[in-house]
Amino acid sequence: MKYAVSKGFTLIELVVVIIILGILSVVALPKFINLGQDAHDSAAKSVFGAFTSGVKMYHSCWNASGASSQVEDLACYGDGTLDSTDTGFPLSTTNGGDGNLLTGDKCKEVWQGLLEGDDYVLAHHSNAAFGGDTDIVYWYGNGSSVTGGSYCYYNYISDNRTIGSENWQLQYFPGTGQTNVRRATLSSS
Repeated sequence: MKYAVSKGFTLIELVVVIIILGILSVVALPKFINLGQDAHDSAAKSVFGAFTSGVKMYHSCWNASGASSQVEDLACYGDGTLDSTDTGFPLSTTNGGDGNLLTGDKCKEVWQGLLEGDDYVLAHHSNAAFGGDTDIVYWYGNGSSVTGGSYCYYNYISDNRTIGSENWQLQYFPGTGQTNVRRATLSSS
């Protein structure tokens, strides 16, 4: 009489498989959990890249128009309502001024003039901006003189609307057209 040989797993083999699965889950799980943050990072970098491209296209249009100073309603860009600085970079949609004065409202106008039809909700930098459905907090820094280095800043807070959290930030210098994308923290106002 022959007995059937059982071909199952030993206890040691089962323990080893469980340990390997545990290690894999510890290594792989954070990558899957962080996909939401990756999506926000990509969205912020994408919209900031579009803004930077808009600045470059606007300046090229200003150059092609033969302008040498501030222009109101530059016709060859967008809907033709975006005004320039003396150096040919976007400054506002509000006619008037000398092309050298920056305000918080002008930072919003530049965003809207360069990114027509975007779906982001903007709010000026205040404590109330961090609640609700705000995606981008904007304002300006380093004084109001474009020639003195003033800049607009736009913080993507859609991923974390907590005051004091670190978010992606775009700095735009209308005097030179320079844009910088970095991680930054906004404090309460």
